Amino acid sequence: MKKITFVLATLWFGWLSAANACSNCDGLLRWGFSGSLGLSRYDFVYNKDGQSTLGRLSLNTQYIASNFFALGLEAGVQNGNTMRLDIPKPTLDLLGGEPVTVIVKPMVDLLLTAEVTPFDDVGFFGFIKGGVAYRQLQVDRNEVNDLSKTSPELQAGIGYKINDNLALHMEYQQIFGNNPYYQVNELSEAATIANIPTQKAVLIGLTLII
Repeated sequence: MKKITFVLATLWFGWLSAANACSNCDGLLRWGFSGSLGLSRYDFVYNKDGQSTLGRLSLNTQYIASNFFALGLEAGVQNGNTMRLDIPKPTLDLLGGEPVTVIVKPMVDLLLTAEVTPFDDVGFFGFIKGGVAYRQLQVDRNEVNDLSKTSPELQAGIGYKINDNLALHMEYQQIFGNNPYYQVNELSEAATIANIPTQKAVLIGLTLII
C-alpha cells in the first residue's frame, strides 16, 4: 500500500508541477470536484450479489489548451461491495460447500483525462479517462487468502456544461480484473485466489469547477 501511495502521489505532484510550469501559457488551469452515483456489476460472482449501488467522489484539475480540448488528472475514491464468489461446485465442495463471501473495500484511483468540446456555444463535450485503481479484497474465512491489486481502469462518457462552473456528465467505467482462478489444497482445505473480478459501472454525476 505504501508503494502504491507513493507512486500515485508522485504522479499527482508531477502533474501539478508540469501544469504550474505552464501557468504562463495561453491555456487555463482549472480545478474541480465531482460526485457521481450509479450501478455497478462484478464478474465471476453470484448475479444479484455482483450488482450494487456505486458512489464516487473525485478531485480533478484540467489544463484548458483551447476552446475544444483539455487535458487533466483526476484522483478519486469510491465504495466497494460485499458479495459471494461464483466458485465451481467441485471446488466449493473441497472448501466445505459453503459459499465464499468477499468484501471489496473502497478503492482509490488516479486517472489521466482528455476532454473534447466539438461544438461552439452548445455545451456538450466528450471525455475519456485512463489510469490505475488500487483495490483490496478481503475474504470472510481464514483458509482463503486476501488480495491487494493495482488494476487498469478506463472511463468514457459525455457531458453538458450547465454554466461556467457546473457540468452534468454520464460515463461508463471498467476496472479490469480477471477470473479468481481458485487453487485448492485438498489436504488442508485451503484455497488461493489469484485475481479480483472485473468491475463495470454506469455513473451519472455533477462536477463543480472552481
